[in-house]
Amino acid sequence: RSAENIEKLVKNLDLDIDTNAQADQAMLSKLLDAQKKTMKQQSAFILPNIRRKIMKSPIIKLAAAAVIIAVVVLGLFEFIGGDGGSGVVWAEVARKVQASGSLVHRVRETGSLTLGESDYIIKYFSPLGSRGDAYIDGQVTRSRCTNAETKTTTVIHHGDRRYYSYKRDEGIPEKDEDWTNPMYLVQQILSVEHTELGQKTVDGILCEGLETSDPAVMGNVVDMVDSLDVYLELWVDVQTQYPVRFESRVVAEAEGEVLDSECVMDQFQWDAEIDPSRFELEIPDDYYKQP
Repeated sequence: RSAENIEKLVKNLDLDIDTNAQADQAMLSKLLDAQKKTMKQQSAFILPNIRRKIMKSPIIKLAAAAVIIAVVVLGLFEFIGGDGGSGVVWAEVARKVQASGSLVHRVRETGSLTLGESDYIIKYFSPLGSRGDAYIDGQVTRSRCTNAETKTTTVIHHGDRRYYSYKRDEGIPEKDEDWTNPMYLVQQILSVEHTELGQKTVDGILCEGLETSDPAVMGNVVDMVDSLDVYLELWVDVQTQYPVRFESRVVAEAEGEVLDSECVMDQFQWDAEIDPSRFELEIPDDYYKQP
């Protein structure tokens, strides 16, 4: 019986016993203490039995598992930001970009730091090497290809029918090899001071962004110039965790000369299938080799 019922029972007993109020209260206290001890013993015995009965029932176990899964999933959504919070795990972005076997994307660049006149450049990256084809009015005007094994770069200028080759200096990153290579840029942006930009729609895709104005993002170029102002934005697809768009602005001054560049990279094809022959430039017989 509950403590309330025991108390009522004692008070309502119509016994022909000569007692006093003090003795009645003492008796009631002993009965209530005994009742509390009994309830504790029953709980200690009943609760494990209830747990055993629940776990023996497949239906109840399934329901309990569903509740646990729901709690965990809700907790994960809370962790990653569900409503209005972050949907991008930046470590996962870096992992997926590095794991991507090959990549094709578009580069549009203006300014004195550009490597030549063009409307846009289509870039190819794979373990075999890299290639960039510059287009004007839909026609290829310049091709640059680097062999990953020999680290030799060959450049063809189709307009004046010339070409040249050189060994890549590993101490100085090639601008069109690394600074237009998202696999390199993602690592660089995440390794320096940066700020999260939240979410917005980019090219019809819900994205989340980062920005940085830390000159260290340009690597050892910082040591080669007198001053360097840089701003980079990275926008990543919330669903796929792959980059969708890069934007950059760079102004550098060296020995009194000011160089600048504005660049947009987009139209990414991650894990693209690239024909190996794409990294073998065919030089026409009537092209001359530039020293």
